[in-house]
Amino acid sequence: MATDFQKYDLLIQNGEVALESGMQKLDVGVLGGKIAALNPVLHRAAEPKIDATGKMVFPGFIDAHTHMGIPIMNTTSSDDFESGSRAAAFGGVTTILDFTVQGKGQSLKDAVDLRIQKAQNKCHVDYGVHVNVTDQPDKWLDQIPKLIEKGFISFKVFSTYRQAGMMINWDQFRQVLQKVNSQGGLLMLHAEDNETIESMTNKYVTSEQFTPDYHARSRPPEAEALAIETATRIAGALDAKLYIVHLSSREGLEAALKARKQGVKLYLEICPQYLLLNEEKYLQEKGHYYIATPPLRAKEDSEALWQALADGQIDVVATDHCPFTIVQKNAASGKFHLTPNGIPGVETLFSLLYTYGVKQGRISTQRLLQVLGKNPAQIFGLSDRKGKIRVGGDADLVIWDPNIDTTISAKNLHGNADWSPYEGMAISGKLEYTIVQGNIIVQGEDFKGESRFGELLLSHRK
Repeated sequence: MATDFQKYDLLIQNGEVALESGMQKLDVGVLGGKIAALNPVLHRAAEPKIDATGKMVFPGFIDAHTHMGIPIMNTTSSDDFESGSRAAAFGGVTTILDFTVQGKGQSLKDAVDLRIQKAQNKCHVDYGVHVNVTDQPDKWLDQIPKLIEKGFISFKVFSTYRQAGMMINWDQFRQVLQKVNSQGGLLMLHAEDNETIESMTNKYVTSEQFTPDYHARSRPPEAEALAIETATRIAGALDAKLYIVHLSSREGLEAALKARKQGVKLYLEICPQYLLLNEEKYLQEKGHYYIATPPLRAKEDSEALWQALADGQIDVVATDHCPFTIVQKNAASGKFHLTPNGIPGVETLFSLLYTYGVKQGRISTQRLLQVLGKNPAQIFGLSDRKGKIRVGGDADLVIWDPNIDTTISAKNLHGNADWSPYEGMAISGKLEYTIVQGNIIVQGEDFKGESRFGELLLSHRK
């Protein structure tokens, strides 16, 4: 808190501030990287000052699911922490939560250390690390309590990708879930039934059906639902919390909601691509660009997810940001099973949800604030600092001009992908400032964060 004689490090005046209780016209005083005051009028001197008249002031957003510079299909996702965090900042995302990449024979601790090394002095926004458990999980179980004690409370496993060496079986899943939950951590699951996927993929590849639409056919909604059903039975028996990443289908949603009704403690995450894009993209000339996992679904699936989001049944919206360039996407000549799976998204997360959710009346501003801020902060143990605008919290702030209509174009985005799955989509507004811990890192079209690097965020135990 500022004393009477202290100047604010930053003062934002006359903006409509997005609080849990609603939009309020307030001044925001920042001191020492924290929000020091919220008041209709603040008179204390400050340098700099920002006049936000007619603008909206949001809390900095959290993208709880990104993949910066990870190996896939003999290539590497095109954004590293530097370029990906720059893109995040231009989208109003002030915190990213990324994942370790556990190599063959590598311990969980070593994978965490290597991931932090890749992010340090490169990531311009604040960042946290989820711990992937993909190799010999029973060998590394004893490291889980130690990592949780250090502040790495979230772990992720896969029920598919057997051939890539990432899948764990259901007995191993039970072991990892029990260990993580017993220590107050949280297990995340990529939920797709591997047997279904391998069977379908082999069928199409053997018959030389390689076009992108067979990516969706090889990973049907029932594969997602089946994995969720199996995982939630185990979680229910253990009375353990579970987090489902990138839920994509109505069948998967129904399986998850059924488990919740039966008392399973379940968090659900969805991504903008499953709300706004559908499987018809695979029939286009460049349909292989849209190959991501899980695949895009039918319009009916998107509608079901929108409704669940509006009803408060979805906890988090994140991007699964895993971009590849056109050259990378073209390397396999469009063959679905050889094309690197992933799309860019971190820079467009907020603008898409605001435009096609809030402005089109599908969700309220309060729901947007919950799924992009408050909820991920609480779920991942960051709510003491992140997730909402409050006195004493980190001064992570986004100033948005709702009066200027813009259009998404790859040439105006800031990551390393040279295309966008949302090319040409209209946006209701324009980002003016992104502020991380009181530091202006984006101002209009200018990036101010070259020498400002984000902080590693350690979580408090659940």
